[in-house]
Amino acid sequence: MKRLIILIFLFVMLAPVKGYSQWEFFEHRYKYKLTDVLEADRFEKKDGYWEGYRGNRLVGYVFLSKEWTKKLVGYSGKHMETLIGMDTEGRLTGVKIIFHSEPIVLIGLKEKNYQDFMKQYKGRSIKEELTVGKQISMDAITGATVTAVVQNAIILGSARKVAAVTGMMQFAKKKRGKISTKFRRLTWKELLESGAVRNLRVTSESLGMKSKEVYLDLYFAVVTPPSIGRSLLGDRLYSDIMKRLKNGGSAIVVFARGKGSFKGSGYARGGVFDRFNIEQQDRVFVFRDRDYRIVTEIKATGAPDIREGGVFIVRDAEFDQTSPFRFNLILPFRIGAKKEFKSFGAEYRLPERFLE
Repeated sequence: MKRLIILIFLFVMLAPVKGYSQWEFFEHRYKYKLTDVLEADRFEKKDGYWEGYRGNRLVGYVFLSKEWTKKLVGYSGKHMETLIGMDTEGRLTGVKIIFHSEPIVLIGLKEKNYQDFMKQYKGRSIKEELTVGKQISMDAITGATVTAVVQNAIILGSARKVAAVTGMMQFAKKKRGKISTKFRRLTWKELLESGAVRNLRVTSESLGMKSKEVYLDLYFAVVTPPSIGRSLLGDRLYSDIMKRLKNGGSAIVVFARGKGSFKGSGYARGGVFDRFNIEQQDRVFVFRDRDYRIVTEIKATGAPDIREGGVFIVRDAEFDQTSPFRFNLILPFRIGAKKEFKSFGAEYRLPERFLE
């Protein structure tokens, strides 16, 4: 505890210094070699990755995450550079953090905690679901949810992109649809029945509580089509959001009621919403506070009252709002004195009626 207080004091004292990045104090960089994550006799450099061979047999690939998912940054605002190994079947042979500046020490964690978290990826298949709170445990770095969520997105996103380039995984290539500009004001019932708004409901019982009441009743939707966006947000807010999308991008809205929260409070400290993300083929997208607009009510006729809501802008050009994606939700809960995490998800596909 005394050591933690000293570190916090140093952090506060150093942060205001001109030209000093407040997270430099926590920077860690490690030496590495390719055999740290893949057993191979020799490696051949390709564009963005290495092929690993034993004798003349290709046994896998090694790559650096900054080549594939550089835009994904953690609590510190910097990318967590990761060395990743993968065999020819899509199974991870090893992952190693080689640079990060995540201030995990501020919540009482050691560097070994981070390394222990990374160990659980070895042997996992990238062709299967890998979500924090489900297949990926937070036990080693409980409290550092932002770090865990973004690190998971970095590993999975980088590996799936390499798998696509090398032909190991194939993703359907579809010409991007065009959003219809036609407008008809829709009721809440019509939005739900058309599939424009999807629902994800979490009960207290599913989080280990004795109560059977709904813990979180969550709704989400792509709001770029005017019939969806204007109906849900109202004309003024919809217009404001569309002005922010002038240079491209997409927007989704998330509403919820119940005593649980999909936003949490982590974003207020680190700028990253750590309780949810969206996943589309070989890509994982996380949201930051700079691309968030609070929403306090659903404007559609017949809509329920909500406890919290927000519009989240996706500026990454790789996201295709006209193609299916998965909404992932990670909720913390307690069993006795122990903090646990559980993951939930729902698929979304923008209905054809909102496309040209």
